[in-house]
Amino acid sequence: MSSHRDAPPHSGEASAAGPTQSNFEFADAKFARTSITGPSPSSRATDLKRIGRIGALAVALGVGAAIAAVPGVAFADTAEGGSPESSAERSQESSSGTEAAPPQHRSAREKPADRDDKPSPPTRRGATRTAATEAASGRDRPTRDTESPASGVGESAVTSDGDDRQPAEQSVATTTTTLRSATSSSSQPAGVPDSPAQESVLLAASASIGRPNEARTAIPSPAARSAQTSVLTEAPQQASSTAADDADAQDRDVVIDADSLTVSRPSNGTTYTDPTASGGTALLLHRNATASTTVTLPEFTSLVIRAKGDQYRGAPEMRVSVNGKVVSKVAVTATSWTDYTVPFSGPAGTYTLSVAFTNDRYSRRNGDRNLRLDTVTVVSAVVDPEPPTPPSTGSPGYFEGADWLWKPIATNPVLATNSATWVNYLAAPDKLRIANLYDYSVALVSASEITSSTPRYDVAFTEPWGSDPFGNTTVPIPLGTKVPPGSDGHVAILDPTTGLAYGIWQAKYNSSTNTWSGSWGGMTDLDGDGIDQSGSATAAAIARYAGVVTAAELSAAIAANTGINHALAFSTDLAGPDFVYPAAKSDGQNWAGVAVPIPEGYRIQLDPSIDVDAIPGMTPGERVIAKTLQTHGAYVVDQGSARMAFAFELLDDATSTSPGSVWVDAGFAWDYYDMNAIPWSQLRVLAPTSVSV
Repeated sequence: MSSHRDAPPHSGEASAAGPTQSNFEFADAKFARTSITGPSPSSRATDLKRIGRIGALAVALGVGAAIAAVPGVAFADTAEGGSPESSAERSQESSSGTEAAPPQHRSAREKPADRDDKPSPPTRRGATRTAATEAASGRDRPTRDTESPASGVGESAVTSDGDDRQPAEQSVATTTTTLRSATSSSSQPAGVPDSPAQESVLLAASASIGRPNEARTAIPSPAARSAQTSVLTEAPQQASSTAADDADAQDRDVVIDADSLTVSRPSNGTTYTDPTASGGTALLLHRNATASTTVTLPEFTSLVIRAKGDQYRGAPEMRVSVNGKVVSKVAVTATSWTDYTVPFSGPAGTYTLSVAFTNDRYSRRNGDRNLRLDTVTVVSAVVDPEPPTPPSTGSPGYFEGADWLWKPIATNPVLATNSATWVNYLAAPDKLRIANLYDYSVALVSASEITSSTPRYDVAFTEPWGSDPFGNTTVPIPLGTKVPPGSDGHVAILDPTTGLAYGIWQAKYNSSTNTWSGSWGGMTDLDGDGIDQSGSATAAAIARYAGVVTAAELSAAIAANTGINHALAFSTDLAGPDFVYPAAKSDGQNWAGVAVPIPEGYRIQLDPSIDVDAIPGMTPGERVIAKTLQTHGAYVVDQGSARMAFAFELLDDATSTSPGSVWVDAGFAWDYYDMNAIPWSQLRVLAPTSVSV
């Protein structure tokens, strides 16, 4: 039915247990490093000096500990992981971030089969290279500094992997690893290893010299952590979110950017730009390495690693560890970012999380196997409460079969082909998008208002458009029911007695004869799909009660700071003669005269990503309408003189000078209120469905 024909022109619409590092100096710890092939002749004079130091250390620490500093002493545990190692190794691995030795570890004298086409450099991984040798090679290698927190005396050893392969992204920065002290704490989370034994301190401090197993980190208590003093050349980047930094994080997931993790061998990891990654950057492990961080977490239920792999003769293996314990080994077969869930839970506390790349493979001519990491998400055990929703009885009470009306819009819906064109029309700056609050509102009679004493009327229809749409059915209309004064005169009734819903267009009450009449009307089942089965109360044959904003639901939505739980209905001067579901017909005549009129039945939606609460100047009522347009949208049900005119309930206290207290309290101070604070340019028009959704 055409709307607003008579609308006024203006309206439109540690330290470890035992001696601390300050008891002795590690300034000469670098002398404990030797080439795997043995010391060079030039280092023999230095070896003699070292013997004196070993003797002094033997007095201070015991002979067994001093022997640990002798060149060539191997670590007993060289298995891939899961086997026990000394607590000293665990302590050093915790502080330096050294990763586990992978099963395919290659010595300086080996020429691995999977790299048979690459010439062997003079030294291989683990071999010592002096600064002069490094400079002569023409290759800049990252430097790792291990520094004593107690004495401030550190070493700077430049090491080479001996691999002529360079990472695909050349953006690796120098990484500084700090030796941390640790104390035993009874409050540590379950699974945290004990602190290192006193006699193992020297061995732990030298652990980065050899090839330790997978890192098994001793997590200090929060008190011990706060007492630590770290001397850094560069402060390591911290996790992007920690519960210690934000109390709210105790109840939320903790998301850690992979490029904030500390890589055990800095030269083996690269931060690179990737537009598809979170934040636009990610971490590439192009050789075997472990990326770790220590973070305070809420109680959690699982870990989610977002990763992908460069495939070459198989997928890269990702080994996930918590506090040094391997909790998952995963073949990363995905070549695009994929979430890998690790079902590991833990109580609130401080944890070291590690992700290791363990099966690097490379051929200069054929390919390169790499692991790429985006984020590590710790899934909190605390479930956020559901957002508030308007009070509901659990059932709408009418048109329960109308999924098109009640069902929220799906994520990423398909848009109409002409969506952009129609949004351009709908959002035109010189047009009005109004709330019909009085003249062209709808008088609603709910089922709760109908009783056995409510008078019933045989409504007479004056238009010769067919047989009486109500037939012999009488319509219950309470005494005193007001009719909106505009030319549409819409009245809609829900009748629980007959189980029918009625809509009357241009309704009139004759008090002299106590009769009701109308130009036309529509009728449908009260528990049906909300589309008139006999006659039609709207141009689209959508039941007149459907989509109208009621005072009760708007007030409830304002209190809950939500939208309304059903789609809205509006008329527009863009309506054309075509129609789509749920419309069953159309009277559109393209009053706006646009090139592409919109068929009745189309559904619009406001961009759901918009933070409506952050929009300045919005009235409470506009916020409700905007949020409803985000979740449920609105349907074109009629043509009218405004660009968009939304149907609202006629209030009992409405007058020609005030639309009623509920609307005024919501910020809608007058009829035809122009809701110009809603970002109409952010609408989209959805593709129709041919059948009930």
